[in-house]
Amino acid sequence: MPELFSLIEEKEVNKERLWTYSINFNFTFNELKINQITITNHPWKKKGREKITKELLLSIFKEKLNGKDAEPEPKKNPNWKRDHYILKRILFGEEKYKLVFWFKDRTDNHLWVKNCHQQD
Repeated sequence: MPELFSLIEEKEVNKERLWTYSINFNFTFNELKINQITITNHPWKKKGREKITKELLLSIFKEKLNGKDAEPEPKKNPNWKRDHYILKRILFGEEKYKLVFWFKDRTDNHLWVKNCHQQD
C-alpha cells in the first residue's frame, strides 16, 4: 500500500524547520485538488504544545479537512498578500484544535500550515 504523504523536502529557513509533503491520494479543499502541504515547526515551538507533531497535522488534514470548504478570515491588514484560513475547535480524537493555514505563494494546490494548538 502506498504512503498517503511522501516527504519531498526538509529545510531550515530563518530558524524555522519546513517539511513539504506530496499528497498521494485525492485530497481536496474548497473544491481544489491539493497536491502538496508544507508544515513548519512553529506550532510546537511554544511550551505546552509538545503533542503537536507533523504526523498529527497530516492526520487532521486527511481525516477532517479532505473534501471540506471554508472561507478565509477577514484580513486584519489590507496589505496582506494571502488569505488565512483559521479553523477553530476541530475535534480530533478527544481533543479540539485550532488550525491556521493558507495557500502557498498564490497557488491553488499547495497548503502551508503555520500554526496549530489545542483548544478547550
